[in-house]
Amino acid sequence: MNKFLTGTVLATVFFGWGCGASEEKRNTDSLTWELEIVDSIQIATLEDLELMSVQAEKDLFLFSVFGKSTKMILTNSSGKILRRLDVPKDAPNGFGGLCAGAIFMGDTIIIQGRQGIYFYDLEFNFLKGLKRPYPLQGMFYSGFDHLYFAETFAGPSLVSFSGNPQTDFPPNQKGYYENYNAFDLIPLGTEEFKPIAPLHTDSRYLKSGEAFNFISLSFSLAGNKLTYAHQSDTLLYDLDLNDPQLKQKSMRIPFDKFVMKSGFPYGDEEDYTEVSDSPGKIANILKVGELDLITYYSGLKKENFPSLDLGREEYQREIDRMNPQKWMVRNSKDQFSEHKLFPKKYRLGRVDTQNRIWAMQNVNELEEEPEVITIYQLKLVQK
Repeated sequence: MNKFLTGTVLATVFFGWGCGASEEKRNTDSLTWELEIVDSIQIATLEDLELMSVQAEKDLFLFSVFGKSTKMILTNSSGKILRRLDVPKDAPNGFGGLCAGAIFMGDTIIIQGRQGIYFYDLEFNFLKGLKRPYPLQGMFYSGFDHLYFAETFAGPSLVSFSGNPQTDFPPNQKGYYENYNAFDLIPLGTEEFKPIAPLHTDSRYLKSGEAFNFISLSFSLAGNKLTYAHQSDTLLYDLDLNDPQLKQKSMRIPFDKFVMKSGFPYGDEEDYTEVSDSPGKIANILKVGELDLITYYSGLKKENFPSLDLGREEYQREIDRMNPQKWMVRNSKDQFSEHKLFPKKYRLGRVDTQNRIWAMQNVNELEEEPEVITIYQLKLVQK
């Protein structure tokens, strides 16, 4: 299981936290971006929806519906609900009740569930399933964009993040990191789950000599270019999936600040009884043409936490104020824009093949309960 599809690692790393101040300034001075709302869609439902994918050619929208067992709905660009998939999680035509990614591939809908990957037509008729050949351990990330389609050196393929690598080592053992893979590459011709993207030689998870639980990813894929980051680290990786060697190019993201997550000794267990820092988190990476839109939280050191004398809601409001979501843009020359506060009106969803950005309305910012679900179409505008 630990024989990776990889070759010599190409490293283009910028050492030093935050790079150098002068280089950071040189790389960002002329780059200013804004997110603008250009359109919206309203859906007449009060269900808890998460946008999973957009079929740009037919303007179809695929949502997961959160509940005791995840349902899926298909709508058009007018917000009309066309189809529903609501089957028991253990049904032969079901996907296991939890969705960790769903995409369109032409007129096929592909859903990543806990046990594997499942194919449906646009009527939600079950076509087939691919069972994952290794057990899942630890966290399962429901509602994320952890499945993509790509043209690769192995032909048309799926790229999947399941939540854990294809190794039998537990995360408190050194072997876990030596045999780690970030993704499964699944060529549709063979339907094998091939482990790719081992830890880079400069990854703190490999070189720190410490163990970490729940190493999650943010990633995006357009054409044959895959860009990803470990959510609690500051390195950004690029892979060309047409390259059989799958060389990884890395660079440091010039965050304004980013609290690093602490590890624990190999062989031990993480101590959750101790108050610890709230680490930084890379929340989204979205490819928009030749740009990468990155959202993140800087995190908080424990000595800066609000007073525990505050009520629960007031405490959370203070945390949100002190650790707001921010965003930046990387261009094709690997230059980063200055960081900015992310708008509270919406939360990012997906980017379609026409490079339209889609976002869900943030209902927590509304004074009254909405009667419809609103999805915004956004665009990046350079100022």
